[in-house]
Amino acid sequence: MRFCFEQTLPVSRGVLFRFHEDPAHLGLLLAEWPGFRLLRHAGHIQPGAETWFEQQVGGFLPVVMGFRHMVYEPDCRFGETLIHGPFERFTHLHEFDETAEGTVVRDILEVQLSWQYGGRFATQHIVANALNSAFDFRQRSLRELVSNRLEPDSDSRTE
Repeated sequence: MRFCFEQTLPVSRGVLFRFHEDPAHLGLLLAEWPGFRLLRHAGHIQPGAETWFEQQVGGFLPVVMGFRHMVYEPDCRFGETLIHGPFERFTHLHEFDETAEGTVVRDILEVQLSWQYGGRFATQHIVANALNSAFDFRQRSLRELVSNRLEPDSDSRTE
């Protein structure tokens, strides 16, 4: 199942990309998200690097997921794919497009739970709702971080 989440923020693409280059910032973005815990990361998002986290499901069941970074195009996009967890397929591509209004941050996901966890049916009826909620939260969190911590338009814009 494919998901696409977008938001436009009043900050340059370079500033937003550099923020996302540090996998520790995932812990900042999701610090208030119930049951999320960043376990470990390589300190960068270049191909081959791994980021691991735990997410409690249903408020009590800890699920550990590991991702390996596979795409790294500075200031434009990066991406990772699941190497450990309950999904048959889980890829996440982050894109950054600069516009006159700021930067469009786009998250494109391809997700499918393994058959033993409910497969397509559970992906459509459970995971989809969870991802929509998680990305609503993540977008609010990123908007707040931009307002409070990142300098709007502190990078020169490139066309």
